[in-house]
Amino acid sequence: MRSVVFCSINLFLKPLYLVYLSRNELIETLRSYIAGSYQIRLILGSLLAAIVADGVITEFLVLNGFAYEGNPFLQFWVGTDVFLTIKLLGGLLAILYLWSIYRRNTKLAIHCSSLFLTAYTLILFWNLLILC
Repeated sequence: MRSVVFCSINLFLKPLYLVYLSRNELIETLRSYIAGSYQIRLILGSLLAAIVADGVITEFLVLNGFAYEGNPFLQFWVGTDVFLTIKLLGGLLAILYLWSIYRRNTKLAIHCSSLFLTAYTLILFWNLLILC
């Protein structure tokens, strides 16, 4: 049995188009798109975790008066339920974009993702030093 599915080879470069795929073809198409280096999946997963951890620690520090939010766009949202949602959605958007870059230029995506992960790790250590 064939079904109509929206599919895109490059997520951000080509428009969505209709493809008639069987269930097995659909699974193989998705598997081939998601399949990638274990290294990039580990880096991007760690980056998302670091972004969310930064949001949680920042919210704790700001609400208890130990620090203030340095990002002027997020200052208003700290302390509301929307703050962590914005951090999570922003992190997901960044990771999707880095994944898109990875599909086209592997080395560039790994280097950029590693750089961002290093920066967020330093920010997390900075925030944790404030608590000590």
